[in-house]
Amino acid sequence: MEPNARLTYLLERLASHTATAAELDELTALVERDGLIDDAESWLEAHSQQQLPSYSAQQWRQVADQILQSDKPPITTRVHYLHRWWWAAAAVVLMAAGAWYFNRNNPQPVRQMVRNASQDVPPGQTGAVLTLADGSQLVLDSAGNGVVTRQNGAKVVLQNGDLQYTPEQATGAAAYNTITTAKGRQFNIILPDGSKVWLNAGSSLRFPVAFNGADRAVEFTGEAYFEVAANARQPFRVKVPGRIDLEVLGTAFNINAYTNDRNSYTTLVNGAVKISPAGKTSGTVVLKPGEQLLATGSSFDVMGNANVEKAIAWKNGLFNFDGVGLKDMMRQLERWYDLEVVYEGNVPDIVFFGEMSRKLKLSDVLNGLERSDVHFRLEEGRKLIVMP
Repeated sequence: MEPNARLTYLLERLASHTATAAELDELTALVERDGLIDDAESWLEAHSQQQLPSYSAQQWRQVADQILQSDKPPITTRVHYLHRWWWAAAAVVLMAAGAWYFNRNNPQPVRQMVRNASQDVPPGQTGAVLTLADGSQLVLDSAGNGVVTRQNGAKVVLQNGDLQYTPEQATGAAAYNTITTAKGRQFNIILPDGSKVWLNAGSSLRFPVAFNGADRAVEFTGEAYFEVAANARQPFRVKVPGRIDLEVLGTAFNINAYTNDRNSYTTLVNGAVKISPAGKTSGTVVLKPGEQLLATGSSFDVMGNANVEKAIAWKNGLFNFDGVGLKDMMRQLERWYDLEVVYEGNVPDIVFFGEMSRKLKLSDVLNGLERSDVHFRLEEGRKLIVMP
């Protein structure tokens, strides 16, 4: 079967929600590896008048209205729905389907914003800076596998993108290291107790090279997913300066607490966590699996039946934009693609639903968003101008 015929078959399977996992993987390869994005666009354009299956616009409008009206006055807002196909071959497939659903009766030309490869921006990658107790720094992006350093009774080994601390014989006073991910970087670290931490872009974790005290205390800002090794005799504590203090024994959870965001979110996957406002013993709450804590200053709000998949999508290589406004979306893109985002003119408040891969180049993301009636201009210095 010719490649284009195979592409057509796979797109039909995708649109009808009957594609198998193997067929979705094959479609990914055709679009991303074999460069058939233009062919995919042509097929989607030709079929944009068809009613898409298993989709209720009224239901999603109601959900979006609830989100928008929950904490601010009603405003005129456009909503673009990105189908809950848990998979997307490329931004053009996912974004275009959602935009066409609402715009097919009023088609508008799509502006291609980043066609010049020299202007394109690659997705983020693995990398971090490790600051040792003496203030010296190691750039882990370029470090090879093997022993990175030994200090205060701990061996530090880098192996295929994971940094692991292995306790040896404790020596001297407690020493603290800090691992930092810049914009456009993410990293994994295994702490001395065996706990594993996935760091998203723009994050920082300060920790001792050995947990020799009554507890295991670390300090954190940004976003990270923690899988804490169980040890009832030595509780694990996470301090987010100015935000929250968190205590666990053995569990998995996600913290989103960027310093430039007003709110912070803690989402519990399994186990249990006890959280209190930073530096306080009152106002403590205990989360159960599937719950999420929204912290605004010292104000706590526990939400049951949280969208755990959405909270940890970044760890699994995805952006999840379900119910996400344009500016919140752009903050995620800004961190992952190392951009400076500037708004020009009266940019509408748009809400999106759907997922897309974090492996896409910026050009694919922007060209997909253009189909949702959002416009951009990429300038030198990675300055992204968002326009109405």
